[in-house]
Amino acid sequence: MNKKDDLRNSEFIFIYEVKLANPNGDPDDENRPRMDPKTKINYVTDVRLKRFFRDYYISKYGEDAIWVSKQNGNNVDATERFKHFNESADEVLKKCIDARLFGATIPIKGKSEKESGKGISYTGPLQIAWGYSLHKVDLMDTRSITSVFSGRESGAGNIGKDYRVYYSLIAFYGAFNKYRARETGCTGTDLEAFDNSLWYAVKSESITRSKIGHYPHLYLRVEWNEEDKFYGDLRRLISVKQKVDAVRSLDDLEIDLRPLASALSGQRVYGIYSDEFRDKVMAIKQVSNFIELPHRESGV
Repeated sequence: MNKKDDLRNSEFIFIYEVKLANPNGDPDDENRPRMDPKTKINYVTDVRLKRFFRDYYISKYGEDAIWVSKQNGNNVDATERFKHFNESADEVLKKCIDARLFGATIPIKGKSEKESGKGISYTGPLQIAWGYSLHKVDLMDTRSITSVFSGRESGAGNIGKDYRVYYSLIAFYGAFNKYRARETGCTGTDLEAFDNSLWYAVKSESITRSKIGHYPHLYLRVEWNEEDKFYGDLRRLISVKQKVDAVRSLDDLEIDLRPLASALSGQRVYGIYSDEFRDKVMAIKQVSNFIELPHRESGV
């Protein structure tokens, strides 16, 4: 790939499992995992996935490589963050890969009431839909936790809530628009950095008390031969059947990637997969120009 001039439209899917953890708590609902109570489908926001990527990138390259970041370890508002980049949008785009990939909104505080509310907004070429589970998900029956630290008034230990799922196989879909890349200066190197990082970001940045239990199974990004093609949400091409009512592991699911393989036939596909998905991915490797990740030349 020519790092700048030969970008092509592409789409990706990313599948990972979450076991005995909270995939994405809803702050408006006591931090419970985001669930559809009628269908029992578990949801994860695009913001959560981007946070994995951003935190991983910060750990490797520092806060200045990411726009949506703390500053010297402290939370700051966007206006203060903008000052760190000399109040230059060009400098934000030049230094921050998340701004080039996902876009950025830079609110600027006006000196007067008339000037307030102004800002600079960039729509990024890489957009990600909310993730969702490929099966029905159960919340863990036990959710109360205790602390030896005393309450403010009672002097007794505190009791809190800790909501988790037994098991959730979550799939994300995203699309990259080559024309929008011109607006933010996004390059092929940036896209390769995303390819190389997302898998390891979920593995390493989920090592927290509520998130440990995340494990990636499949990342695929297809570059379409047709110049302006977008297939649409590739997740609809993944067939998943529950072998049992209460899913507790990957073994409880029957997964078929052959419909996806048919859509990717003859295309260039970048991918990485777990041992558990190795046999399933063979259907795609046999019909596509499959390139194993990570990219070696990008150095990311």
